[in-house]
Amino acid sequence: MLGEALTPTRLADRIAQGRATAAPMIDLAPADMARDYNRRPFRCTHRLADEPQMAFGALIDLARRLPTGQVRFRHGAIPGDADFDESYRRHGKGLTLDAVLDDFEGLRAYACLYNPERDAEFRPLTDQLLADVAVACAEVGDAVTWYSSYVFLSTEASVTPYHMDREMNFLLQVQGCKDDWLWDPNDPAVLTEAQKDALLAYDGSRPPYDAAIESRAQRFELRPGTGIHHPFIAPHRVHTQDTLSVSLAFTFRTDRSDRATAIHRFNQRLRRIGMQPAPVGEHTTRDALKAGSIGLARRGRRLVQALRRPH
Repeated sequence: MLGEALTPTRLADRIAQGRATAAPMIDLAPADMARDYNRRPFRCTHRLADEPQMAFGALIDLARRLPTGQVRFRHGAIPGDADFDESYRRHGKGLTLDAVLDDFEGLRAYACLYNPERDAEFRPLTDQLLADVAVACAEVGDAVTWYSSYVFLSTEASVTPYHMDREMNFLLQVQGCKDDWLWDPNDPAVLTEAQKDALLAYDGSRPPYDAAIESRAQRFELRPGTGIHHPFIAPHRVHTQDTLSVSLAFTFRTDRSDRATAIHRFNQRLRRIGMQPAPVGEHTTRDALKAGSIGLARRGRRLVQALRRPH
């Protein structure tokens, strides 16, 4: 995952851009943000379908332009409980990207375009999305620190297996329809504190799907022009319906999610030495110390690296 960290100056520029825009690319209702942001899923609307860059043919051209490592693909029927990361390796063998793009629907293909914002023609679109999201987050007292985008091309009856990301996102549907199944990451039957600590410390694989939690999911139907907010590390699984599907995920981190990540990573260090740390949010003072210690360690590593460089 590449993504892009935001300096305070760049964030301020994007917020200024967002506040000066008469017609946002994504419409995030202030009431929804105040009530539900990063707590539970909520619907939104957008106008990506009006953008020529988001037409299927233009996205096929984009996939051919992007560096090889920025496009992942698979084909055929994928079980909903498949390992998300392994699915690309297992179901993408024997085909080249050009072969997949040349016969996309015939192969029942799925492609993910990673970080299309690095493409000069596509970047203005993601800059506007960043501006809109940065403004909405600033209004609820959170600051975007990093962002990345992903474009998903899917044929009918395609499945994105159960998984969880380490950020928040807005999943925006552009063409076709899909069903987005979301689980509450704060439900201990879905994700334990130990699983969250390991996930955010990149310690082992992501927690796998368990059929016992199926009934705990919420289903949201996405149609062109609609989207859904995925809270921080919310597990999800996505099914396309009976037509070709195009969607874009705008993924981001913020001051709050960075702090939570730091605390989870500290907790995982404690688990490695046999301790049972308190869950994130249970002790405010302890959380502050944990987050601060992780930040201090990072600054120390950067200082050591700088001192090692030849001068």
